[in-house]
Amino acid sequence: MEQLFQKYYFNLCLFAKKYVNDSDLAEEVVSDVFFNVWQNRKTLSINSSLQSYLFVATKNQSLNLVKKAQASFVNEEMSDLHLKLSHYNSDDSLEYTELRNRIDLIIDELPPQRRIIFKLNRIDGLKYKEIADQLGISVSTVQKQMLEAIKYVSQYESQFISSILLFCFLDIYVTIC
Repeated sequence: MEQLFQKYYFNLCLFAKKYVNDSDLAEEVVSDVFFNVWQNRKTLSINSSLQSYLFVATKNQSLNLVKKAQASFVNEEMSDLHLKLSHYNSDDSLEYTELRNRIDLIIDELPPQRRIIFKLNRIDGLKYKEIADQLGISVSTVQKQMLEAIKYVSQYESQFISSILLFCFLDIYVTIC
């Protein structure tokens, strides 16, 4: 394992940095990939070359990290928006509450298992492997369920973006006045 690490580590870090735009995060991604390979070495089935496998795993790990960071950013933005909206009058606050309720209703329309997987990933921030372990299902099932959930939820994205932009405009307007 040490030889593999020495042989591929540097190039994998450069590759990961293209996705995460940070050397320290890239090193963390590559370390996670090697840790996962080591941890799953007895059950791991590699159908391509080891080099290809490591690069694909690094890409996937990098993209997962980026997605998680984006989800975290959106949650922080929603929290900031919620704080800012608390200063508006009751009509504005009511509109925000209605928007939040619409989002919750859309998520609640997902089939039960898909809804649980979506919330564990997007709200609780769990990785696919952690969700699979917790629910006793395969990682590929988690991936498929998340793909379907994201497709479904993204149908409504344009409605929410326009509402969120309205709230941001209100915030700027109130700040100026």
